[in-house]
Amino acid sequence: MKVYRISKWAFGGICLLILLLPVSRYWQLLATGDRTTGTVTRYVMRMIDKLPGQSYPAEVSEIEFQAEGVVYRAYGPVNYEYQDGRRLTVIYRPNNPAENCVFTFTAFYLDNYVVLPIILLTLWYAFYLTFNNYSKRSKKSGGGAAPSGGRTARSSAHPLRRIPFL
Repeated sequence: MKVYRISKWAFGGICLLILLLPVSRYWQLLATGDRTTGTVTRYVMRMIDKLPGQSYPAEVSEIEFQAEGVVYRAYGPVNYEYQDGRRLTVIYRPNNPAENCVFTFTAFYLDNYVVLPIILLTLWYAFYLTFNNYSKRSKKSGGGAAPSGGRTARSSAHPLRRIPFL
């Protein structure tokens, strides 16, 4: 019977990819957008569009930035207040500066979208533990007494047997 194992490097790599999911929503903007510095002006109540036709009120930090001499507004994460006057990096699309994102950890990870990576990390960890056996295997000693009264880990293990159907 072939035993499959997932290496620690593969586990870590997949965890990293799962953790990058919230950032991946803005991949085109991050790859092709222009960067500028915006200033937090105030904490305001704003209607947030959840789905088309559905919106709800929420408090957000308003961030003003300039693109080609025109002042635009970006908004921070819902219910997270940046200090007034704080300067933040804003990435915007050059042909449409109204399409932008605030380039901070909190802007990417304090959102409802972060629930998906949490669920995926939990499932991936359970899958990893399922396919990796963490029981300690005793090494056979060369000529010395075997642990646990002469019985080795191999001799105490019972192989699974297939029972035929009648």
